[in-house]
Amino acid sequence: MFAIKPDLKSFMKNSPVTVAIVTICLLITIVITILGGYTKSNLVLLGAYDKGLINNGELWRLLTYSFNHMSYPHFILNIVFLIYLSHPLERALGRIKFILSFIFTTIFAGIIIHLFSNVDYIAGSSGFGYGLLGMYIFLFLKYKNKFYQGDRKFIFIFVAIGFSVTFLIPDVSLAGHFGGFIGGIIFAALLFREEKQVTFYMR
Repeated sequence: MFAIKPDLKSFMKNSPVTVAIVTICLLITIVITILGGYTKSNLVLLGAYDKGLINNGELWRLLTYSFNHMSYPHFILNIVFLIYLSHPLERALGRIKFILSFIFTTIFAGIIIHLFSNVDYIAGSSGFGYGLLGMYIFLFLKYKNKFYQGDRKFIFIFVAIGFSVTFLIPDVSLAGHFGGFIGGIIFAALLFREEKQVTFYMR
């Protein structure tokens, strides 16, 4: 389910939204580099979450922060995270619903950050990444017979490692990760109401 074939053309054809998200993140990283690196002013200029600006009405930052990152390692880690987790869901949901999942979980995580975190500014696509994990957890718990045991085990281990990192590494957004995770569970619960809708192995 999570295996990625080395055929780049097929991956781009089957996962165009994932490719688009990764491409935007890459372009912003390039611009960040050209501007001089990961400073607060550069991050905010390119759409990062900023509590004060959001309070002043720049609500679009609750979405655009997901395309930016706090450092090069942060960018690389999140992109690998997204590529592995997103392509099965994109194939199963189709483009429109997958885009909606990105928008919903990202904004939900952003709102949780805004309400329950004291950070001044932040950026990163891990809110959406943890949203994907939340969607998988919901599906694997409610419709476990529709998935292979190896795939369920992979995600449960991924969740355990992900939240261990969240608690152990300083400056990681606890609110953003939990917000995205809960948002993913909510979105999956709204979307997958019947077992017949779970068709991950049929495409």
